[in-house]
Amino acid sequence: MLLIYSLLSLAFITTIQPSFAEKQVLLVEVKDFISPAVAEHIESAIHYVNSKSSFNAIIITLDTYGGSADSMDKIIEHIQSSPVPVIGFVYPAGRKALSAGVFILMATDYAVMAPYTTIGSSQPVMGTTPINESKIINAYVKKIEVLAQLHKRNVTQAKRFITHNDNLSPEEALSRNVIEMIAETPEELLNKAHEAKVWTLRGEKVLDTKNARIEVYNPSIRVSILKILSDPIISSIMIGIGFLALILGLSSPGWGAEVLGVILLLLGLVGQGLNVNLTAIVLMVIGSMLLLFEIYTPGFGIIGLGGLITLGIGMALMITQPTLPLLISSLYIDIFIKTVALVISAFGIFFAFMLYKIVEARKMKRFIEPYPKGEGRAVDDLGPNTIGYVVVGGEYWKAKSKTPIKSGMRIRVIGIENKILIVEPV
Repeated sequence: MLLIYSLLSLAFITTIQPSFAEKQVLLVEVKDFISPAVAEHIESAIHYVNSKSSFNAIIITLDTYGGSADSMDKIIEHIQSSPVPVIGFVYPAGRKALSAGVFILMATDYAVMAPYTTIGSSQPVMGTTPINESKIINAYVKKIEVLAQLHKRNVTQAKRFITHNDNLSPEEALSRNVIEMIAETPEELLNKAHEAKVWTLRGEKVLDTKNARIEVYNPSIRVSILKILSDPIISSIMIGIGFLALILGLSSPGWGAEVLGVILLLLGLVGQGLNVNLTAIVLMVIGSMLLLFEIYTPGFGIIGLGGLITLGIGMALMITQPTLPLLISSLYIDIFIKTVALVISAFGIFFAFMLYKIVEARKMKRFIEPYPKGEGRAVDDLGPNTIGYVVVGGEYWKAKSKTPIKSGMRIRVIGIENKILIVEPV
């Protein structure tokens, strides 16, 4: 009987164990700029959940000023394709989810904010200028309206994030039915959200998250590298320094700076997803060619000055005028422009100094001395009518002297006559 009881107990434990193991939640962190790397990270996380059967939900923590509208759209599509409910969490305390971050939060099935966080300021910008064109504004207003309707949230307030750039605290967002809860930690969130009803594209679902184990989904090496390159500050600096290094390398012999320049240009373009302002690139190429022409064709500097101005205009257009609308806070735009301008200006001064030295060296007149000067040693006996060899500066020269000089004596060069040195004893 004891043996039978033991076997039954073991079978019972084995039967119920999977139910505990299945109760898991995947946590995905989204920080800083919303870029293609972030979109790929979230897509990878959802594929990971889809390949398992033990996850009950996904938590996406948000701490961002916003970012690329294209990347935001892809993230929303990935969220809506999730097989399990997705919880958006503005976390940790004191952080923010602005602009594109608000759209992502509205796209999640259950929206939560940590204490002292902020959401809002979602008007699109082009470069440094807020977009007021009704065609673009209306499209984003309708998008956030549909997201709010899907999850039964305050549509009017959702639209005001774009039209009035409203900013809300957790308490204001909860009272206006923009979010479903305030929680300090992911663990508190999961316990409070247990058995809450959510509305997804697949219909109504009930969260089963109490005491669920949280697994953090770390980005792959590819995503980590892409995240660094996708940062607009880093990619813009790479492109700017790449052009400067390319000019410096082409203006001097060797395979050094030009190789570095090409590598930085390629990495910068990859980071920007190849969505670069073609006009700015053309201007930068023209400016570079003008500078090279000035270096190899010494003149009055007018061509070089024109090249610098053209290159500067191209770089300014590239930095301040992205080719696609951005959903990002104006504060980040200010930080972005100041950082890129400061770093590229510092490298620009350095490369300008190097170019100046190269130009000066190329324009410098070279004087070849008709004969060596200084002291040397007599190889043969020398005299007024005796011509022999001397060594001066490591070279052998024919020489003669007005006074007799024995082989091996120190001599000094005082002139030349018919390609024969005139020397005297030291």
